[in-house]
Amino acid sequence: MKVTILGGTGVMGKALAPSLVVAGHQVTITGRTQSPDPRPGMRGLRADIGTGEGVAEAVAGAEVVVHLASDPERADEIDVEGTRRLLEQTGDGHMIYVSIVGVDRHPLPYYRAKQATEQLIERAGGLFTIVRATQWHDFLAYRVDRMTNGLVARVPSGYVYQPIDRLDVAKGIAALVESRPQGRAPDLAGPEVLGIEHLARTYMVAKGRSRPLLQIPKFGPVAKAFRDGHHTNPDRAVGKITWAEHLDRRFADS
Repeated sequence: MKVTILGGTGVMGKALAPSLVVAGHQVTITGRTQSPDPRPGMRGLRADIGTGEGVAEAVAGAEVVVHLASDPERADEIDVEGTRRLLEQTGDGHMIYVSIVGVDRHPLPYYRAKQATEQLIERAGGLFTIVRATQWHDFLAYRVDRMTNGLVARVPSGYVYQPIDRLDVAKGIAALVESRPQGRAPDLAGPEVLGIEHLARTYMVAKGRSRPLLQIPKFGPVAKAFRDGHHTNPDRAVGKITWAEHLDRRFADS
């Protein structure tokens, strides 16, 4: 099967593409700023859904398009309008769009843009699957590293997350590649819901970083949504790799 991964140079693309090649698919991966250097069995192309450059070539002949392209800093331009351009090029192929759990309940502007993107795909009338995932370990590790990098670790009070490993998400997406279009697929959520304080403390221990930790009260609807867990789904705790296991792997050579 011919599969194109838009945004294939990111964390998820790098996890997904090799498994699809091993499964016998012909894989094209794209990067927005330059043509990616593909691994054996892959083709790399430059494609920017923000401008439309290279998109037609990237999706031409693809039986499945896995849409991972996103930019939280320019979500309206890249996620929403970029997807609008993409839908004009995709033809009769099956589009798999990877979104975020809770975008229909959470007021964070980036999540709202992801929901608007979902709605574009739903209204387009083509073959599609939308799968939502909780926050990836790599993303949360990046965020926690920044929060704990000063003289005092500062975290937002009461925030909760349900981190899932990129390999678990990639496995779920790979199964969808080989399935019929599902419309809205079941969520992919991590094995446990954890508070940001726990994430920060365990991260610092794993990295050998000693800091006093200060919880900062946050106010407003976005903060409340993060405290209430609108971006989690405990009923879909399908991920197998825990946060502790991710940290063990991340700092194995430290």
